[in-house]
Amino acid sequence: MRSSPVVISRWRAAALIFGAWTLVGCVAVAGGVAAALSTGRPLPSTFFFFSNILGMWLWALYTPLIFTLCERYPLDGPEWRRGVGVHAALFLVLWGLEFAFGSVLDLFVQHPQRPVLHYFFSALIYCLFCYLGALAVGHALRFHRLYLERVVRTSELESQLLRSQLLALQMQLRPHFLFNALHTVSGLVRTDDKAGALRVVADLADLLRAVLRGDANQQVPLRQEVELVERYLGIEQLRFQERLHTQLRVDPDVLEALVPQLLLQPLVENAVRHGTRALEGEGRVSVHIRREAEMLCLSVEDSGAGNAPDGPAATESGGIGLANTRARLRHLYGERHRLSLRKTEDGGTVAEVAIPFLRAGTVS
Repeated sequence: MRSSPVVISRWRAAALIFGAWTLVGCVAVAGGVAAALSTGRPLPSTFFFFSNILGMWLWALYTPLIFTLCERYPLDGPEWRRGVGVHAALFLVLWGLEFAFGSVLDLFVQHPQRPVLHYFFSALIYCLFCYLGALAVGHALRFHRLYLERVVRTSELESQLLRSQLLALQMQLRPHFLFNALHTVSGLVRTDDKAGALRVVADLADLLRAVLRGDANQQVPLRQEVELVERYLGIEQLRFQERLHTQLRVDPDVLEALVPQLLLQPLVENAVRHGTRALEGEGRVSVHIRREAEMLCLSVEDSGAGNAPDGPAATESGGIGLANTRARLRHLYGERHRLSLRKTEDGGTVAEVAIPFLRAGTVS
C-alpha cells in the first residue's frame, strides 16, 4: 500500500528535525573535545557525549510543539504580548523538564553530583539557547509560508484578471463577426438570390454554433479555426461570386497546434473586405499556415489596396478586429509573438502572425 504524501511529508519533517538537533549535539561534543585538547585537560567522558545527544533529541521532540505555537501565537502582529506570555510559559516548563532530566540522568549513570545552583543556571542558559533557536526557525518558516501564500494569492488574482480581460476581448469579437455575417446575408437578399440566401443562412447557423461554443476556451486546435474560416469563406464566395477568389493552404502537421480562439477570423474578414473593395475587377484572398522552427506562422494576403501603412506604424494599424487580436496576443504570449501588416508589390496587404508552436497538453 502506498503512503500518502502527507504522511511522507511528516516523516521527512521529523527526520530533518532530528537530524538538525543531532548535528547541534555533535557540534557541542566536538567543541568540548576541542576545548579539552587545547587546554590539556582530560577528554570528556562517554556520559558527556550521550547526555548532549539525548538532550538534543528531547528538544527534537519539543520542536513540533514550538513550531505550532509560532503559528498560533506569533511574536509579531497586534497580539504579540499574548505570544510572549505563551512562549515564556512553555520555556519555563521545558526548563523544568531539562533540570529534572539532567538530575535523574546524573543519578542513573552515577555521575558525580554537581552543585545544584551551578546546574540550575547552566540548564537555564542551555534551554534559553535551544528555545530561542527553535523559536527563530519556527518564525522563519511561518514568514516563508506567509510569503508563499501571498505570492500564490497574487498570482491567482493576476490570473483571474487576465482571464477576465481575455474573455472580454473574445466576447468583443462576437458582435463584430455577427455584424459582418449578417451584412453578407442582407446583400444576398437585396440581389434576390433566394437559394444563395437560404444556403448562407444554413451556413451561418453552423458558424454561430462554432463561434458561440466553448466561450471559456482561450486556445483551441487550429483544425477548429480552419473549419470556421472555410465556412466563412464559403459564405463570402456566394456573396461575391466570381469577384472573389480564395486559397487556403495549411500544412498537415500544424492542424493540432493550439491557437487563440477566433484568431484567423478577423484577419480573413479584413482581407475579404479590402480584397473586394473595388467595384470592378477580381479580388483575391490567400491564407497560408505553416510551422517555422518553434513558431506557428499564419499569413493572410489580399489583393486590395488595404490600409497597411509603410514604416513602423504598420503593426499599429487595423480596425477593431486587428486591435482586438493584437491585445489578445499580448495577453497570451507577452513578447513571444509577432503581428505585422505590410504592403505587397502589387498593392495588396499581408497580415502575418507568429506565435509559439504548442500542442494540447504542452501549454505552460
